Amino acid sequence: MTTLRRLTTLLTVLLALELTTRAEEWIRFRVPFANRYRAQSELLVRDADGMHGRPNATFLKWRMNALGLRGPEVSVAKAPGSLRVVATGASETFGLYESPGREFPRQIEDSLRARWACSPGAPVEVLNAAFAGMTIPTIVQDLRNRIRRLAPDVVLLYPTPPMYLDDTPPVAAQPDSAVPLGGSAPSAWRALYPRSAERIRNEVKELVPEPVLRQARSRIIEQAGARRDSAWRFREVPRDRLEQFDHDVRVWVGTVRGLGATPVLITHANAFAGGQRDRGRMVQWERFHPRATGETLIAFDSAARGVLLGIGRDSTVAVADVWASLRASDEQPFADYTHFLDRGAAALAGVVASVVAQTALPALDDRCEAATPGGR
Repeated sequence: MTTLRRLTTLLTVLLALELTTRAEEWIRFRVPFANRYRAQSELLVRDADGMHGRPNATFLKWRMNALGLRGPEVSVAKAPGSLRVVATGASETFGLYESPGREFPRQIEDSLRARWACSPGAPVEVLNAAFAGMTIPTIVQDLRNRIRRLAPDVVLLYPTPPMYLDDTPPVAAQPDSAVPLGGSAPSAWRALYPRSAERIRNEVKELVPEPVLRQARSRIIEQAGARRDSAWRFREVPRDRLEQFDHDVRVWVGTVRGLGATPVLITHANAFAGGQRDRGRMVQWERFHPRATGETLIAFDSAARGVLLGIGRDSTVAVADVWASLRASDEQPFADYTHFLDRGAAALAGVVASVVAQTALPALDDRCEAATPGGR
């Protein structure tokens, strides 16, 4: 009888913990009690259009709309006189550590609404088409297959240059025509998965001392190169990878212009650009790109900035130099090596909104004035 009582007590505690977890997620993020998604990665789908966000999927603070974009619902067709901006990139653009609604595309939208005066009440939409791990070739594919239907006026690119230091250089995700567009919804049984288990795991991880985490990450980096020869690891900037980055960005620019939109490039910022060398963050960055040393990651990011500025000059493309702006910031804008805190996303949004206002909006104003009888 004692064993049965203990088992009943344990099950009661676990059930209460699970219900508490789901109630908290509902209160904080409006996650349905019967949500079927278990991880951020499940908000991604690969179908006949390629790799992109999964429509109508939700995990914690990350919510995808009916078009598979992070953010509020929007229609495929633009409202007359509206301004539509599409933000492309990887996890830094999609948003990782920011509070809900504070990722930089949302904050750019707020800034542009104060500047756009095409007509009274004309909406400004900044659509977040990014997702964690999206490479520039995959973004180009998404622009051609999916984003073109949305008729953007401006397209932003916040690239992640260190992706070009991975074991193999970036390529476009292979489309899968066997998967229905948007993917199919997960089984209803997945709603029974204990969401409290992930919460417990994260809480335990928070209790692990930083030196222990750093040592574990260093071990993973060592194991990645253990079966490789000494030339495998990038100890200086590989010119061929930098050239491919240059090529891929130029293809992106041409693709955006082919849509009839204005391209805007954004230089990639990191927590080390100002000369700081936090070893914990350095190892954390190397953990995700183990083929490159931390110093090579920093040097490649800096060289990639030069590539973007060069493309801006010779291809007449607007460039928002966030790297330089955040490098000079007195506040810490990063939650880790490259992902933003709310204030970092706000600083980036301010720089980008100013560039869009100076370069893209005047031409759009002229178009709007020409299309509006009697002007604005």
